[in-house]
Amino acid sequence: MLIRDEKDAPRDRTRYALTILRRFAPLAWYRSPVERHEFGYLQVAHLGWRFTEPHDEFRPVFEETVRDAPLLLDWRFEVKRNWLILPVRLTEETARCGDNFSEAQSRLLEDQEFCLATSAGLELILQALDAAAPPAPTTPETL
Repeated sequence: MLIRDEKDAPRDRTRYALTILRRFAPLAWYRSPVERHEFGYLQVAHLGWRFTEPHDEFRPVFEETVRDAPLLLDWRFEVKRNWLILPVRLTEETARCGDNFSEAQSRLLEDQEFCLATSAGLELILQALDAAAPPAPTTPETL
Protein backbone atom coordinates (compact mmCIF):
# COMPACT_ATOMS: atom_id res chain seq x y z
CA MET A 1 0.00 0.00 0.00
CA LEU A 2 1.20 3.48 -0.82
CA ILE A 3 1.66 5.56 2.33
CA ARG A 4 0.53 9.07 1.59
CA ASP A 5 0.96 10.83 4.89
CA GLU A 6 1.74 10.20 8.55
CA LYS A 7 -1.79 8.99 9.32
CA ASP A 8 -1.89 6.75 6.21
CA ALA A 9 -5.10 8.51 5.19
CA PRO A 10 -5.72 9.55 1.59
CA ARG A 11 -4.45 13.02 0.92
CA ASP A 12 -6.67 15.50 -0.90
CA ARG A 13 -4.99 15.17 -4.31
CA THR A 14 -6.42 18.45 -5.61
CA ARG A 15 -5.12 20.47 -2.67
CA TYR A 16 -1.75 18.73 -2.82
CA ALA A 17 -1.37 19.31 -6.60
CA LEU A 18 -2.45 22.95 -6.34
CA THR A 19 0.04 23.60 -3.54
CA ILE A 20 2.86 22.13 -5.63
CA LEU A 21 1.94 23.85 -8.92
CA ARG A 22 1.55 27.24 -7.22
CA ARG A 23 5.13 26.95 -5.98
CA PHE A 24 6.19 27.10 -9.64
CA ALA A 25 3.98 30.07 -10.62
CA PRO A 26 0.46 31.48 -10.13
CA LEU A 27 -2.28 29.50 -11.85
CA ALA A 28 -4.99 30.78 -14.14
CA TRP A 29 -6.73 27.42 -14.45
CA TYR A 30 -6.55 23.91 -12.94
CA ARG A 31 -8.41 20.65 -13.45
CA SER A 32 -8.11 17.13 -12.12
CA PRO A 33 -10.89 14.66 -11.42
CA VAL A 34 -11.67 13.66 -7.87
CA GLU A 35 -10.13 10.29 -7.09
CA ARG A 36 -13.49 8.59 -6.66
CA HIS A 37 -16.71 9.39 -8.47
CA GLU A 38 -19.75 10.07 -6.28
CA PHE A 39 -20.94 6.52 -7.12
CA GLY A 40 -17.75 5.08 -5.62
CA TYR A 41 -15.72 4.01 -8.62
CA LEU A 42 -12.19 5.25 -9.26
CA GLN A 43 -11.60 7.74 -12.05
CA VAL A 44 -8.66 8.07 -14.44
CA ALA A 45 -6.13 10.30 -12.67
CA HIS A 46 -4.59 13.18 -14.63
CA LEU A 47 -3.76 16.88 -14.27
CA GLY A 48 -4.33 19.93 -16.42
CA TRP A 49 -3.39 23.52 -15.61
CA ARG A 50 -2.37 26.85 -17.08
CA PHE A 51 -0.08 29.38 -15.47
CA THR A 52 -1.24 33.00 -15.50
CA GLU A 53 1.83 33.87 -17.61
CA PRO A 54 3.99 31.67 -19.83
CA HIS A 55 6.70 29.87 -17.88
CA ASP A 56 8.60 27.83 -20.45
CA GLU A 57 11.56 27.67 -18.08
CA PHE A 58 9.63 25.06 -16.07
CA ARG A 59 8.86 22.75 -19.00
CA PRO A 60 12.05 20.70 -18.60
CA VAL A 61 11.26 20.09 -14.91
CA PHE A 62 7.83 18.66 -15.75
CA GLU A 63 9.16 16.67 -18.71
CA GLU A 64 11.95 15.15 -16.63
CA THR A 65 9.71 14.41 -13.66
CA VAL A 66 7.10 12.60 -15.74
CA ARG A 67 9.78 10.74 -17.70
CA ASP A 68 11.82 9.70 -14.65
CA ALA A 69 9.19 8.96 -12.01
CA PRO A 70 9.11 5.24 -11.06
CA LEU A 71 5.76 4.34 -12.60
CA LEU A 72 3.83 1.21 -13.51
CA LEU A 73 2.16 2.98 -16.45
CA ASP A 74 3.45 5.20 -19.22
CA TRP A 75 2.66 8.89 -18.70
CA ARG A 76 2.95 11.91 -20.95
CA PHE A 77 3.57 15.58 -20.27
CA GLU A 78 2.15 17.84 -22.99
CA VAL A 79 1.89 21.56 -23.46
CA LYS A 80 -0.85 22.85 -25.69
CA ARG A 81 -3.04 25.68 -24.47
CA ASN A 82 -2.88 23.95 -21.08
CA TRP A 83 -0.13 21.95 -19.46
CA LEU A 84 -1.13 18.31 -19.07
CA ILE A 85 0.08 15.20 -17.28
CA LEU A 86 -1.82 12.22 -18.65
CA PRO A 87 -1.53 8.45 -18.78
CA VAL A 88 -0.52 7.51 -22.34
CA ARG A 89 -3.47 5.12 -22.55
CA LEU A 90 -5.84 8.06 -21.98
CA THR A 91 -4.29 10.03 -24.84
CA GLU A 92 -4.50 6.99 -27.11
CA GLU A 93 -8.14 6.35 -26.19
CA THR A 94 -8.91 10.04 -26.79
CA ALA A 95 -7.54 9.71 -30.34
CA ARG A 96 -9.69 6.58 -30.90
CA CYS A 97 -12.72 8.58 -29.73
CA GLY A 98 -12.19 11.32 -32.32
CA ASP A 99 -10.46 13.59 -29.76
CA ASN A 100 -13.47 13.37 -27.41
CA PHE A 101 -11.66 13.44 -24.06
CA SER A 102 -14.82 12.89 -21.98
CA GLU A 103 -15.81 9.82 -23.97
CA ALA A 104 -12.30 8.39 -23.62
CA GLN A 105 -12.41 8.84 -19.85
CA SER A 106 -15.81 7.16 -19.69
CA ARG A 107 -14.57 4.15 -21.67
CA LEU A 108 -11.56 3.71 -19.40
CA LEU A 109 -13.69 3.74 -16.24
CA GLU A 110 -14.60 0.14 -17.01
CA ASP A 111 -11.00 -0.83 -16.22
CA GLN A 112 -10.85 -0.08 -12.51
CA GLU A 113 -7.39 -1.69 -12.19
CA PHE A 114 -6.11 0.85 -14.70
CA CYS A 115 -7.80 3.68 -12.77
CA LEU A 116 -6.17 2.46 -9.55
CA ALA A 117 -2.78 2.39 -11.28
CA THR A 118 -3.27 5.96 -12.56
CA SER A 119 -4.07 7.13 -9.05
CA ALA A 120 -0.92 5.55 -7.63
CA GLY A 121 1.14 6.82 -10.56
CA LEU A 122 -0.07 10.39 -10.24
CA GLU A 123 0.74 10.29 -6.54
CA LEU A 124 4.34 9.35 -7.39
CA ILE A 125 4.53 12.11 -10.00
CA LEU A 126 3.20 14.64 -7.48
CA GLN A 127 5.77 13.52 -4.91
CA ALA A 128 8.55 13.99 -7.48
CA LEU A 129 7.20 17.42 -8.47
CA ASP A 130 6.98 18.36 -4.80
CA ALA A 131 10.69 17.57 -4.45
CA ALA A 132 11.54 19.50 -7.65
CA ALA A 133 9.38 22.58 -6.98
CA PRO A 134 10.88 25.83 -5.76
CA PRO A 135 10.53 26.25 -2.00
CA ALA A 136 7.30 27.81 -0.80
CA PRO A 137 7.72 31.48 0.01
CA THR A 138 7.80 32.22 3.70
CA THR A 139 5.28 34.68 4.96
CA PRO A 140 4.28 35.56 8.53
CA GLU A 141 1.32 33.16 8.11
CA THR A 142 3.61 30.20 7.28
CA LEU A 143 6.13 30.80 10.10
